[in-house]
Amino acid sequence: MPTMHPARYLLLALPLSFYGPSATALKPNITPDITLHFAGSTIQDNNLIQVLGNICVSGTLDQYKDADATGKGTYWKAFYCQVNSTKVTGLTLNNPRVLILKRNRSGAITGVYPLMEPDKGVNFMGIGNLAGDAPQCTESPVGSFSWTCRTDRPGDIFPVTPDLGVLDIDPQIFRDANYNPVIDGVHYNQPTASGIAATLTVKNAGGVIQNTPVSLNLRDALQEAQAAQGKLDPVCLTDAARRETAYCMPSLSKAFLGSVFSGRIAKWSDVKVNYQPSGSTVAASKPLTEFNKSSLTTDLVHICRRNVGASTQAAINAYFLNHPCAATGSLPVEISNPVSGPVVVAPGQVTAEETCLADFNDGSNNSTFNASSSKAWAVGMLTTERNTKLDKTYRYIKIDGAAPTPEEVATGRYQYFSEAAYVWRKVDPQPTGDALTLIQRIATDATTPTLFGKLNGGIAHAWGQGSFIGVSGQGYTISSPFDPNAPVSAYTHAPDGSLDNCILPQARSGLSLQY
Repeated sequence: MPTMHPARYLLLALPLSFYGPSATALKPNITPDITLHFAGSTIQDNNLIQVLGNICVSGTLDQYKDADATGKGTYWKAFYCQVNSTKVTGLTLNNPRVLILKRNRSGAITGVYPLMEPDKGVNFMGIGNLAGDAPQCTESPVGSFSWTCRTDRPGDIFPVTPDLGVLDIDPQIFRDANYNPVIDGVHYNQPTASGIAATLTVKNAGGVIQNTPVSLNLRDALQEAQAAQGKLDPVCLTDAARRETAYCMPSLSKAFLGSVFSGRIAKWSDVKVNYQPSGSTVAASKPLTEFNKSSLTTDLVHICRRNVGASTQAAINAYFLNHPCAATGSLPVEISNPVSGPVVVAPGQVTAEETCLADFNDGSNNSTFNASSSKAWAVGMLTTERNTKLDKTYRYIKIDGAAPTPEEVATGRYQYFSEAAYVWRKVDPQPTGDALTLIQRIATDATTPTLFGKLNGGIAHAWGQGSFIGVSGQGYTISSPFDPNAPVSAYTHAPDGSLDNCILPQARSGLSLQY
């Protein structure tokens, strides 16, 4: 029985007759011809699945996820299929078996730091470890091509250098307050812009629409307050279905949110709502906490931020706080003040971020961040592909009056999007041969406007679509009128060619603009 590295996974080799006239799924005990390790963003998993659905032989794609109770299947994933060599130009192997191991835990830095220091590996999940003579992964139901894998036995996870970093933002931004020196107990050095330029190929991967969702109880309070101010139609308070639409979506300003994320607002009762009561000629003012008052047991501001090194936290820091973009930028609040506020917690994965917001709304503690089971108003940070069924008690909001949709990004009204990057080493040890061919093909196909349009079509909120848009910085053509099936914005964080999310979105010169 041939084996691969025992700290990775044990795989059985089957004869070539396995490939009969009809394709068959690849099980964990089948030896791959090519193994690739991708690390970084969770949201890009859907892009990868779409690409594999196109380039894999039909009926051969199996998907794996971890069984970790906290990560809920998002910490580690794997994708295993037979690639159709007629669809990928340049492969030397015929229909190779390709195993892609994906690391999402700890966020985007896992796709940057280990690439800069390839002698220091970061943990990945295998799929075929036989520790204790028990299979690592279980297909459920049998024949579903969907597997769940344990990660708690020796050899289930193992350190290796990623082949590809998958990010929602450019790699050079992970410095200063975005620098997290330790991953999996290993210390990494803070990267420099010059070091990244010399070491990594950085491919612009298009726009990822970010937002600052709030707990449902805060959303309702904002709607009540803005209805009192005449900024929202009162129907938004009585029509439950319409309440979820863009028409009734409450808005917070960039300046207000920047003040929240820098820790300058400690209590919601310090936020005053100025309005003119119905039938009165005299202006009035009362604390925001007087709206939807029964939903609170504390008036302290609660922030579900992300771990240092996550793309969403880095995007918040750049857009709202101008950090690490300028010496005058503000630092994001990290230290929690449970006595006088704000209360700050840092989930390490997107699912935990969702649970954090829900816990503060519900007075529960599923995330472990709400030990007192307080009902609080919380602000968080997420990309916009989640909670489409409204089964989680948080909601997305407008920023400066604009909804987080691809069309609003294209018009320049909604500016809070990050520009993603796929990165790989261009100096030794670097991917070569068929591995490089596949990386380049995936990085290209996963970031096209047509693929974004397809993904967005499956991300249907009551207020519009999320969550991707092509940008002129990728070299794509702007279409007028706006085409949701192949969305492209003239506005980019790379107006002069070099991707830098510290640059506020600008149009490239000579382009026609949407308005």
